[in-house]
Amino acid sequence: MRYNESMEKKIKLILLDIDGTIVNSSWDMTPLTKQTLTRLHAAGILLGIASGRPVDDISFHLKKWDLPFDFDVLVGLNGCEVQNNVTGAYSISHELDCQRLRTAVTLMQDHFDCIPFLYRGPLIHALKVDEVIRTSALKSGKQPVEVDLDTLCQSPCVKVMFRTKDGQTVAEMERFLQDTPTPGLKWFKTQETLMEVSDPDVSKALALPILCAQLDLPVEAIMACGDTTNDNEMLSQAGLGVCLANGTDDTKACADEITAIDNDHDGLARHWMEHHPELFD
Repeated sequence: MRYNESMEKKIKLILLDIDGTIVNSSWDMTPLTKQTLTRLHAAGILLGIASGRPVDDISFHLKKWDLPFDFDVLVGLNGCEVQNNVTGAYSISHELDCQRLRTAVTLMQDHFDCIPFLYRGPLIHALKVDEVIRTSALKSGKQPVEVDLDTLCQSPCVKVMFRTKDGQTVAEMERFLQDTPTPGLKWFKTQETLMEVSDPDVSKALALPILCAQLDLPVEAIMACGDTTNDNEMLSQAGLGVCLANGTDDTKACADEITAIDNDHDGLARHWMEHHPELFD
């Protein structure tokens, strides 16, 4: 059963994407969004982050936002990593084996100008470390290390990312992948210049039944908010899915509601205040 007006006071948990959702284009969380999240948490709403980043990366960013509360849930690696700070439970799943890692990297390198990289604990392993990869590393608090293909694919990992110089290359990747079978792999754009690949069953929605069981909540009590393709299943399967005005067309199609304003102008905070004042009671 999907969300409806009779259930409007029953949202207990809100899962939030980061990029393009609760931060602006400069990757800052504005004062109004901070204030609104603080009000929601004070009203008893559980708040969670649901990101493509690993949980330790998410935690690194939370410190910079200087919020007066701790997030109750951290969902990392597009749903494969779940850290429940309410119960203390932690899990990770759906890693790509070494062969699939190599297949994905080789395919993209053979056809596109891109830099494959992935997370290895406190490190970022990349086939080339340029200024863009160094900037990514600074944003995550991880150390960039240039490695060869064998080292990159030496052990299982949840996902591989492919950084490009421009959005046109990612668009070409999307068109190429539509006509190129890649069994055992799932591809999705997560930023204008970033393509990712993972196990076909991976999605942020993986966290929903886990959190429902751990927190004793029906899925109808979860609101999910995002802006792009890796948010689609989460928005579709949550009780209420909200897409930002700046979101991609496919994600808007998965949402129950679309904000009138984009992430650079507190679109989500203003949407909650206008359309869901009951959340603050």
